[in-house]
Amino acid sequence: MGWIKYWRIVMVVMLICTPAIFAIHEEAQGPEKFGRYEFKEQDIKAATDECDAGGKPGPEFVPTVRDKKEPNLALLKDATPEASSQLEGWCPRRHCIEYLNDGFYNNCRSWIIGTLPGWAQIDIGGVANVNRIYFGSDHSQGFVDRTTADFDILVATTKADPNSDAATWEKVYTHKGDPISETTEFTFKDVEARWLRVHIRANGGARIDEIEIYGGKDPMAVEADEKLTTTWGEIKTE
Repeated sequence: MGWIKYWRIVMVVMLICTPAIFAIHEEAQGPEKFGRYEFKEQDIKAATDECDAGGKPGPEFVPTVRDKKEPNLALLKDATPEASSQLEGWCPRRHCIEYLNDGFYNNCRSWIIGTLPGWAQIDIGGVANVNRIYFGSDHSQGFVDRTTADFDILVATTKADPNSDAATWEKVYTHKGDPISETTEFTFKDVEARWLRVHIRANGGARIDEIEIYGGKDPMAVEADEKLTTTWGEIKTE
């Protein structure tokens, strides 16, 4: 029985001496193209070299395609981000507006709002069917502060008015509850959209590390006169 006691001591010593390892998800890189959809370049080396991670996990890949069938519209090659403000003094090391859809998760590739209330939005470049998004504060959970708990999801097809109360915006989701820390899915009715906005009413220093947008297998095949027509997505990505 002495050898059992010996190995117990060895295991305890190993546990004490082993450094803490953060839970890295290590998602694989998704396809650069999916049918007629073409996505932004995801250069993990460049993102990691630019990253000021503060001792926490560095960049991780955001899916270009979820469930092997739905393209991430926020990562289309010509999709662009905007925000009402950003936290001053950090970009480009961290917390830039352009990191809202740069294809990488985690704190050093995140956006942090400067002034509340305010918003972050993605222009996917053309009208598409949209019915769910994903976002969180820090995918790796290396940081669990700066969560968002009081926000709306808005969509528009003709104009991204700076005023979230403008008639061009349609509210499709309201959240007033648990703070959003991990990457979380939000679903809503099928709706046509070119711009998708997360309007944040409260929470000090809210952070979003990536906005993902989905709408089905072929979300840019918008119906007109009961027939599928050529859309902006086909023109830009073929």
